[in-house]
Amino acid sequence: MIFQMALLTFQNVSKIYPPYFKALININLKIYKGDFVILTGPTGSGKTTLLKLIYREEKPTSGEIFYEDVPYSKLKKKELSLFRQNLGIIFQDYKLFPELTVYENIKISLVLSQKFVKNDKFLIYEYLERFKLSEKAQKKVKELSGGEQQKVGIIRGIIRDPEILIADEPTGNLDPSSINEILEILKDFHEKGKTIILATHDPIILNQNLGKTIRLNRGELVEDV
Repeated sequence: MIFQMALLTFQNVSKIYPPYFKALININLKIYKGDFVILTGPTGSGKTTLLKLIYREEKPTSGEIFYEDVPYSKLKKKELSLFRQNLGIIFQDYKLFPELTVYENIKISLVLSQKFVKNDKFLIYEYLERFKLSEKAQKKVKELSGGEQQKVGIIRGIIRDPEILIADEPTGNLDPSSINEILEILKDFHEKGKTIILATHDPIILNQNLGKTIRLNRGELVEDV
């Protein structure tokens, strides 16, 4: 049997917000390279908090998170920066720059990833065409609908070709047809050997057998299938 080291490991992780709200309680979890993880549970179950711990916007109150065999708490500033460059994040609230154009918002993501792209303009328009947004490239993000902004956020997360893609409710403002389009793109991305962690309670996604399902309820891990 070949031993496979977990890419991400949660070891007795809890997160408590002052004064005493328990967002996550004693989470033990392993995510392996190439996993397609569906993180689900009702609103307020701790999904977004768990994702924030992974990309280090939040720190655990107790317990430890490991990237491969390295504890997050031991990562130096430069190491943490390199780790984040290998993450693609699709935020629930988009986190786009409203006064910048669609093209500029996506370009920023590529620049921050510090990955060499021979023809970044061609790559950006290729993604915009796939998402049916090429005609909106020079429009300011604030002029787009919620669904269009969501698609721009998804492009920003994927285009940097990250090792790990983290998506927090990425289909929340999309119609069923668009949801299926996004799922096909995520499946293609996953087939390249990428790791995807997708938080959702969308029945369209949950009804598909995409991979490993992790279910939270009131901050506790109640199912890991």
